[in-house]
Amino acid sequence: MLGGLGMVALIVISVVAVTTLRTSQEGRAPDQETRPVSSFPATPNALIGVVDDLDRLTSIAVLTLDPSGIGGSVVVVPVNVDRTNGVGTERLPVSRQPYLPGDEAQTAELMSEIEPLLTLTIERGQVVGPGELEELLVPFGPFEVDLSESIVDSDSPGTGRVVSSGSSTLDAEEMAEGLTAIDATETSYDHHETDVELWEAIAATGGPDVDVPLGPDDRPVTPASFRELWDRLFAGEVGVRALDIEEPSAQIADNDTDADFVFADRADALVVFGAVSPALVPTPNDSLTLSLVVGFDSDEVAELGETAGGAPVTKTWLARRFVSELLFGQANIVGVDLADTPEEVPAVTQLRIADESMESAARAMSEGFEDAEVVVADELIDGIDVVVVLGEDFLEWRAEVLEDERARAEAAAEENQRSDFDVSDSGDFTPSDTSVSDESADPDDASDSSDDSVPDTSSDTVADDG
Repeated sequence: MLGGLGMVALIVISVVAVTTLRTSQEGRAPDQETRPVSSFPATPNALIGVVDDLDRLTSIAVLTLDPSGIGGSVVVVPVNVDRTNGVGTERLPVSRQPYLPGDEAQTAELMSEIEPLLTLTIERGQVVGPGELEELLVPFGPFEVDLSESIVDSDSPGTGRVVSSGSSTLDAEEMAEGLTAIDATETSYDHHETDVELWEAIAATGGPDVDVPLGPDDRPVTPASFRELWDRLFAGEVGVRALDIEEPSAQIADNDTDADFVFADRADALVVFGAVSPALVPTPNDSLTLSLVVGFDSDEVAELGETAGGAPVTKTWLARRFVSELLFGQANIVGVDLADTPEEVPAVTQLRIADESMESAARAMSEGFEDAEVVVADELIDGIDVVVVLGEDFLEWRAEVLEDERARAEAAAEENQRSDFDVSDSGDFTPSDTSVSDESADPDDASDSSDDSVPDTSSDTVADDG
């Protein structure tokens, strides 16, 4: 998996104050609402779908503009992500059909298939072929790339090699050839790592400087077109991130239609987009809407040791794991603040509720909230019912959970080892077909040994913190 690939840029998301009156956090919400209300800043985004000369999808990325109006993030989505994400019996990879560059209806269809997988509102999109992509890249180049493996295009003559592994310098045409290559001998996801590496090279090179128009409120004006968003994004610092995937269950892995597919990890998507563009994260469930503040120092999280799968526990893994548990309880998670603020971490987890009537529902969201301190917030965030500020007690609870999971995984492994060498009545050793699946295994790539898989972004309630 590629969840360990990280954002390069530090993207800070703050909330923007709408009112300035304040009331006490103690007691209850006032009868007449006078508390200040803030909102998440605008982070315009766009989807780009790259196709080859036969209109087959070869790359998908979500481009998100920073609130400053320049720079931002690129999240690379596997082209063969299953549009149903495991629902039903038929696997329907997004790449199952062609997409024609310039066809607005097909672009809209692609956006509509990606949005629910990421739990994200996508504001605009564009499908580009080799020629259109080269045109977008011409103002950049040359591109310094460092590929983990060679890129092969089955439609190219000879060996089909388009770009060799290792370090090389590409011009716009060669970069477009790399991003539109398809190796028919492999699955689509086999090319995903090099896909991410090419986007990283584009982000590192960047485009020419641009002027950011400001509105009457001195805030950046929303880009009027995909091209304007593209130019403003790559004129600043850009982080590139691979979207993590989930392993299919044994039943779904049967895959009777032999489709080439992977599943998007919804919890990972919420951690990423809850950090970089919370204003565009929808709330599909009929329940409370949460914003998480995970202020632990990374070293403190590392003291939790390893997951049941043997990978180091990181802050990103911790957030993703907890978000997945909240999703199981049908919670809506909109904002995720992963900025290191250990001095602001409370001893006991706080649930800052918008109204005292929400207390019982908020506590029911997680076992970790049973002993949480509940207070009526003295400041509101538009669209947020509960701001969850994880405390030191959360780490203690998680340590107990992990210890139990490691013990169960170890016991299961020992049992599996014994069953693999059952002794028959004849005295022969006969292999057993018993297998154990580690449901607690770390979903991250082994390289995810730091918190680099998601930027240390901030969605805290300090307005205009940069």
